[in-house]
Amino acid sequence: MLSAVLLDVGGTLWPERMAAADRDDGRLARLQLLLPSVDPHRALEVLKCHMQRASEPLEHDVAGAVRLALVELGLDPDCVASWAVVRAMCEPAVSLIQLFPGTRELLLTVRDLALRCVVLSNTTFRGAAEYWLDFQDFNVADLIDQVITSMDVGYRKPHPQMFAAAIAAAGCAPGACVMVGNSEMNDIRPAASLGMRTIRVAIDETRPEATLADLVATRLDEVASAIRLWCEADGVVFSPTLS
Repeated sequence: MLSAVLLDVGGTLWPERMAAADRDDGRLARLQLLLPSVDPHRALEVLKCHMQRASEPLEHDVAGAVRLALVELGLDPDCVASWAVVRAMCEPAVSLIQLFPGTRELLLTVRDLALRCVVLSNTTFRGAAEYWLDFQDFNVADLIDQVITSMDVGYRKPHPQMFAAAIAAAGCAPGACVMVGNSEMNDIRPAASLGMRTIRVAIDETRPEATLADLVATRLDEVASAIRLWCEADGVVFSPTLS
């Protein structure tokens, strides 16, 4: 019986690439306050370089990347908290993108089916704390139970540690989860190998010619319908609310 939905974010709930991602005024202002002895433009470029590099391998060592950046900037890495640097580097998503149509309705469907909703995301500048702020800005935080990010776990999908953390947050066996994501390598294949049902999302990309996914969806209402049908087959009663 289906008990939980694991949701990717970039390319699934909102676009993979954020519009105006090169708009750095906010980051520069926050870095100037956080690191007043360093030119904020140089600090931004050095931090971008190290944090981006840290997000490429499966092991995601954000704290180590921040320490290396601070040393390069001539600062004592023990005098600045890595979480503060992450927060300074993270632009609020609501200022850069919009949720895909049907996102709130999908989340409402998950809640109305009494399923756990766990966000499972690879990130560069966003930890769980930053994601929660984003979801509050988009007025959907109350529909999400847990947020798991590569920044917090220390590994990136498709690493097993990410899925182990998500399964623990879901509180059920892997076979009782459905993974919803846009990446065959990071979402679909590892989830299918664990016995999960899978939905491949192709909203801002070409529909895949081949996939291991149980379903390919080009709209989020198709995802919601599939989850509802699976739950109905399991005997779960759908109880829609007026939210």
